[in-house]
Amino acid sequence: MIDKIEITICDDHRIVRDGLKQIMNLFPDISVIGGDIASGENLIKSLKDFQPDVLILDISLPGRSGLEVLKQVKALYPEIGVLILSMYPEDQFAIRMIKAGASGYLNKDTPPEILVEAIRAIANGEEYISDEVANLLMSEMKQKKPEFPHKLLSDREYEVLLELGLGHSVTEIGKRLSLSTKTISTYRTRLMTKLNFNSNADIVKYSIRTGILSND
Repeated sequence: MIDKIEITICDDHRIVRDGLKQIMNLFPDISVIGGDIASGENLIKSLKDFQPDVLILDISLPGRSGLEVLKQVKALYPEIGVLILSMYPEDQFAIRMIKAGASGYLNKDTPPEILVEAIRAIANGEEYISDEVANLLMSEMKQKKPEFPHKLLSDREYEVLLELGLGHSVTEIGKRLSLSTKTISTYRTRLMTKLNFNSNADIVKYSIRTGILSND
């Protein structure tokens, strides 16, 4: 059992970072270290100087996605437990993140007491798997091949697919993900080709049919 759990927060929104710090200040066994870290690049640089017990990581980060950052963190510092805290529901990203080495996945709507429970579990070398994520993992294990073709997309292509499915334009997505319009257009072209789509309308229809945008 760790007497004092040190955590680091990597999220591109200051209001989220500050809010999480305020919550953590209510628990004497948890300490936030590392200051303000808003990107994967800054995180990797910071981890050269310190390694927390638990890293709270967002998926939507400027530049490299949280999933790409997760893979690098686990490759460089496998002892760090990583808890994904995202705006995306579990059924959209949890499986990818768990497979990449995350020890837990929570939605940003999660009550503070559940968040702290997850941090404590991960700090002690355990995984924190919610019932929903456990069911998703079980379904994944039973499948011999991807049920839907979007599971074959790269991490960033999948993230762009979700944004397009919500009706966001290429320009809007670029701003949300801190990427250039040209880069987003490239990801869009790739996913359209892989999924054999001809228009954004096809993406919206597919998103509705597969339920990948469901918050239920």
